[in-house]
Order: sequence, then structure tokens, then C-alpha cells
Amino acid sequence: MKEFRHAVSGEQVVIRVVERPDDLDGFRTFIRSNLRCLAVDSETTGLDIYSPGFAVRLVQFGNSREAWVVPVELGGPFADDVRRALLGLRTLVVHNAGFDLQVFARTLGIPMEELWPKVTDSQTLAHLVDPRDPKKGGVGLKLEELTAHYIDAELATNVKGLMLRLARKYKTTKAKIWTKVDLFDPDYLLYAGMDTILASRITQLLWPKLPPAAPKLIPFEREVSEICSEYERTGFLLDVEYTQSLSDRLREEEDKYTAVAQSFGCESVNSGEQVAHVLQRRGVELTKRTASGKLSVDKSILEPLAAAGDEFAIAVQEAKRARKWRTTWVDTFLATRDEHDRCHPSINPLQARSGRMSITGIPAQTLPAGDWMIRRCFVADDGHRIGSVDYQTQELRVLAALSQDRRMIQAFDRGLSLHLLTARAAFGEHVEKDTKEYKAGKGTNFAVCYGGTWRAVNEQFGVAPEDAKKAVNTFWSMYQGVKRFKQRLERQAKAQGYITTPIGRRLPVDRDRPYSALNYMVQSYSRDVTCRGIIRLHKAGYTPYIRLPIHDEVVASLPAEHAQWGARQIARHMAEDMGPVRIGTDSEVGLRSWGSLYGADH
Repeated sequence: MKEFRHAVSGEQVVIRVVERPDDLDGFRTFIRSNLRCLAVDSETTGLDIYSPGFAVRLVQFGNSREAWVVPVELGGPFADDVRRALLGLRTLVVHNAGFDLQVFARTLGIPMEELWPKVTDSQTLAHLVDPRDPKKGGVGLKLEELTAHYIDAELATNVKGLMLRLARKYKTTKAKIWTKVDLFDPDYLLYAGMDTILASRITQLLWPKLPPAAPKLIPFEREVSEICSEYERTGFLLDVEYTQSLSDRLREEEDKYTAVAQSFGCESVNSGEQVAHVLQRRGVELTKRTASGKLSVDKSILEPLAAAGDEFAIAVQEAKRARKWRTTWVDTFLATRDEHDRCHPSINPLQARSGRMSITGIPAQTLPAGDWMIRRCFVADDGHRIGSVDYQTQELRVLAALSQDRRMIQAFDRGLSLHLLTARAAFGEHVEKDTKEYKAGKGTNFAVCYGGTWRAVNEQFGVAPEDAKKAVNTFWSMYQGVKRFKQRLERQAKAQGYITTPIGRRLPVDRDRPYSALNYMVQSYSRDVTCRGIIRLHKAGYTPYIRLPIHDEVVASLPAEHAQWGARQIARHMAEDMGPVRIGTDSEVGLRSWGSLYGADH
């Protein structure tokens, strides 16, 4: 048995490594002595849990002073003892539990459902204490960031930097070191064991800093995380034939438009300098500059030129689009699918300051709005059809309920269009949908939710400055309840440095940006509405059919013969009454592909 000793906050800690079956006696004694609670972590061959050949190498258990590392890669009694320990412990402290529990399910055969009720996720605790990114004045949510802030900055650098040093030692990259490092390399073992000691200490330090509502929030977030981990495990079926053909087509388009750009003297459309040089030579005046001082040729320059038919601008845009779509999405789908042709999203259920979810792997939140081409890559299971359920103007209804604005509540109660109501109040009763005035009213309603001013309506919704100003001024005179609510939040933010949502979540607000408070409140509570909806769906047995949660929407694979009924049932479970406001839902059933909801014919 190997032993490593290390100083943490002036106290010596010990990491013990099981090497032979005989060493397991000491490990068992350690587990029996700490049945109430231990931190748990795993070291694997990579981050893509469902890729062919994925395996767990080490599993480690620890408290604030001692850790044990078990080489489960060797199988046999090592894996058996780890299984017994995971099932026998009453509380598991895990940092980012969604990952490790899927690891244990896939490689050790322990159902996630048996472990989730016992989990305390230190990452969740950290978010409840301070959800901000370090660049925004926060501590951060990574174990390294939390260690640096709460324990020891030098220790964080030294321990978390071990894998980079190992990559250099083994002459490989940080991404590939996980499979190449020797199982009993001392630096690897120190890295593994120390994580559980640090997670245990950080959890102890975070408990007294939690908001008063933590006893409600922690089980709520655990349940949301469990459900999202099941979505991840299920995955979304990829139409490999279509996706490969799309990759080929996008490559052809990239080559075609790159050749057009080269005919104008631009060898690389990704070189801003080259693009700027060609544009200037063609008489385009460029005045905007990047942070580094170079001429800017962003979409605000290229889009008007392309819309006017400029061949060079079109070539630059299309070549860049084709390359981005192929390399960022399509080829990634093909490369990361599992042996059953399913892609598994990575869902962070508690992200950003407001707590809104983020999704990578299948980046549903960042795909081109309204475009079917990329979404067409994913299909419902055999014999199923794609269904979608989303909330009706979720954020505006949440705003109405939180602010108790009488006029806004009445509009929703009567089934009126809030966008049309705002537009007509600003520009007259003659305004109809799909007019520039309607666009101004709609842009204003959303800009207010996002904490924007008339400038946001002007820039983000393409509304003329005078119309944007008029619409925003009208909004604040119409909805006095919203105005008072906004002012109250700003006072709280200035006085406390944070606001508190109705369920007790603390949202830090920079004192020089108190106007952000309304946006944080609406975004955060809208997220909680969606989470409550997916919890109700889970309890009703619909989780196996859900493929993705996307802000205010869920995408599902539903048996064809019951698809319409199933979508209506999902919609019914997701809908919620928030005081006097009904946060209703709309359901839609497409064909087999996700893209069919956006216009694809399959």
C-alpha cells in the first residue's frame, strides 16, 4: 500500500492507495468508520462517458484528513469493494455529481437511482453561496477555484496543475493524459486522492454560508440534477446517413465560397485583415475597430453588403457559416455518437448567475434560430415522432406574476397579445401584427425582461431609435406595477448587493449595475418554473421520453400512435399557476426528425 502525506491549511493529510487485494482490509475499515458521510470522486479515461472504450480507472473516497484511492481498473475485488462502499455509505459528497454517478452506472453497474438520494453536490452548494463567474467578481464553481478561494491558492495551483505536468512528462496533451498515465503514478494518485479531501473541506466551509432557504433548495436542485443526468444517459438518436451527407455538403459549400473569396484576393475568409483589405479596395468605408486596434469586419458590416448582393460579402459569410456548422456541430455529432448512434448531451442544470441551464454536446440553446438543417440530424426513436412543448411567453408571464402588475395580469387573463398591447399604446390602435410598430412593442417587452433600454430595442430588434424610445417610454407609463417592482429590486440590490427570489435563491447584483436586478429575477424564476415542470413530468413517468430541456421548452420522442395525446399530457404537467397568472404551454408534434418542427420534410 502506498501512502502520501501533504499539508492542507497547516494540517497534514494522508492519501492511502490500495495496490493489492490484501490492502482492501484497511479500506474497508475506513469505510465502516465513515459510513455517515464521505466525499467520492472518480478518474476515468476521458469525459465522454458513452464513447466506445470508456472506462473508470480509479475511485477515491475521503474526508477532510484522509483519502483512499482504489484501482478499479484492475477489476475483481477492487471493483466489488468500491460498489459495496458506494451502496453502503449514507451520504456521498460529490463535486458535479451528474458526471460521477453516470460513470458509476456505466462502468460499475450501480443504478443512478440508488445513489442520487444520498448525494450532496458541493458544486450545487457553491452555486447557492455565490453563483458568479470569477470574471464577474465571484468565486467560481470549479474545485480548483473553490480551493483557491476557501483553502489555499498555492495548493490549488499545485494540485490541479499535476495533470498538466503529467502530460508533459508523458509527452502527450492534457486531453489524452487520462488514458496514458500509469495507474500508480505518484502524481496521478496525489491528484486523485486530494480531490476528495478538498471537496470534503469545501463542503464544510460552504454550509454556514448557505442562504436560509438552503434546506428547500438543495433537495430541489438534487432532483433537477438527477432528472438531467437521466436525459444525458438516454441521449438523442442521430440520423447518421443524413448527418454524413450534410457534412459533405457543407464541406463542398465551404470550398465553393472560399474559392470565390480567393478570386477577390482573400486567401482566408477567417482573416479579418484580409477581408478588410478586400472590402476597402472595393470602396467600402470601415471605421469600427476591434479591441486590438484592427479594422472590424463583423456581421454589422457584412450582412448589409450581403443583403445588397455583394458577391464577396456573401462568399465570406457563406464560407464561414459552412465551416462553423460542419466543424462545431455536424462533425462533432458524428465523432461523439455512441455504438447505438445516440449523442449524449452534457447538461449543467445550474449554470450562470441566474441558474439557467446550459447544454453542450448537443448545443440546443445556440443552434441557428428557426433553422431546420442542423436539428434534422436528430430523430425520434423507431416508431416515434418528435414532440415539443414550450411555455407561452414564459418570462413576461413570470414578470406579471412577480410584479403583480394589474394591467399585465388582465392582458394575460383575457388572452390578449402583450406585444400588440404595448405597440398600440405607443403607436395607435391601427397597429397590427408583423408591422414595424408591432416589432417595436415586442422588442420592448423582451428588452425590459432582459434589463435593456431603448438602445437594446434599437440594436437587437432592428427598431428605429425614435420608435424604440417611444415604445420603451410607453411601457413604463403603462405598467406601473412593473416599474415599482423594478425600483424595489434596485433598492435591495444597492443596499444588500443581492436580491432574493421567491424560493429563497440569492442572486448577487453588482452595485454599479442595479438595473440588472429585474433581469436576474425574471430569468432565475423562469428557470425554476421550467425545473418544476420537468420534476412533475418525472414523477408522472415521462422522463424516458424527454430528449432535451431548452430553457422554456422540452423536446420529446413519443410513440407515433400516442404522440398527440402524449404531447398534450406533457403540456398539462408543465403548465403552472403562479398566483393570478397562468403560465400555460403549447404542444406541437412533428414528423420523425427534430428538424420537422422547423420545416424539414422528414
